[in-house]
Amino acid sequence: MTNLFRKIALILLVFISSLSYAQNKEVDSLIQKLDNKDAYIVLMKTTSPRLKGNTANRIIEIGKMASPELIKILDSQSQGVVAHFILSKIWQEVWEEEVCCNIRSVGEIEILTINGLEIRVENNVLYSTQESLKRKKEIWKKLCQV
Repeated sequence: MTNLFRKIALILLVFISSLSYAQNKEVDSLIQKLDNKDAYIVLMKTTSPRLKGNTANRIIEIGKMASPELIKILDSQSQGVVAHFILSKIWQEVWEEEVCCNIRSVGEIEILTINGLEIRVENNVLYSTQESLKRKKEIWKKLCQV
């Protein structure tokens, strides 16, 4: 009976490990497709981060397990903002949306903050400075224990 129990436990362990590995491969594949162009902002009573496309939505469905891979790209100029928006959606219980509309302008650039990340909007393109992305990356690392 003990031998049978060990075999069943081993089979379950292998099965669970393969599921985790497959989901990690999917997260890696989805992360490669992310771009800040998939992110936008809605200004109403709050300043609300939004995402478009199936890639971001699939990562949100995967949930907190995708956090380490998202944190890796937080300091990317082309993916940092969208990664921050996805993390904010996944971890929405730990932060509140900013009250609208604290927007300042520097020339043609509008600057606002969403969940602690200073975001710049220029010609309808969202981006953030490298310093702001790095600071927020460290905060997400601590929050997600990565």
